[in-house]
Amino acid sequence: MAATLDFSLRRDRLYEQVVAQIEQLIFKEALRPGDKLPSERILAKRLGVSRAVIRETTRVLSARGLVEVNPGSGTYIREPSVNNAAAPIGLYLKLRQAANTFQNLCEIRLTLEVDIAGLAAERASDEDMAAMQAAIGASTVHVQDAEEFVQHDLAFHSALARATHNDLYGVLLTPITDLLLDFRLTAYHYDPQGAIEGSLTHHRHILEQVQERHVEGARQAMREHLAQAQSLFEAAIRQTEGK
Repeated sequence: MAATLDFSLRRDRLYEQVVAQIEQLIFKEALRPGDKLPSERILAKRLGVSRAVIRETTRVLSARGLVEVNPGSGTYIREPSVNNAAAPIGLYLKLRQAANTFQNLCEIRLTLEVDIAGLAAERASDEDMAAMQAAIGASTVHVQDAEEFVQHDLAFHSALARATHNDLYGVLLTPITDLLLDFRLTAYHYDPQGAIEGSLTHHRHILEQVQERHVEGARQAMREHLAQAQSLFEAAIRQTEGK
């Protein structure tokens, strides 16, 4: 570990350089998930920087999902995950919200999820299909609880993305669907029956197409689902803005 972390630094914007160097070590697998970084004091001394630089480095690496800080234990390299990778995209989307954010999100979601549905129909395993069925079942149980219902609605879309067996779809989709969470809740409260029936009916139809390995059928079922969901979102938003 000592040799691994021997690298030279310029004196300007030190923490960014330390971050970049550690990222490279992670990408090259010189640092692997579960590896513990030296303490703040030792790392600062070894690199010839202040402890403040190391603290800022750790903060940035943690925000990017690359390390996990366990108070009293130390800082460890994290196992890559969809949620960790998606977090910076989600932060960017939240910070960049504008008047057309909702429409932009719907456009991107349509592009991604139609392809996801088609690939899931080609690639989904029995386990993937069981996960989608479980999400639909859980949604059915929680139709009277808005937050639970919406969370299981999201779980269906996450399971569908996993069924592509391409992790990048999950990385791209997760922050978008998370940002639409409030819109989903607004739509549920605006028209509970429409939100529930729309979600369950379309999810079941999508799953049927996936089970039958009907690629274009799954893609079309997703188009119809997203069109219905967007229409409901927009109606709910208009009512909210009209109050």
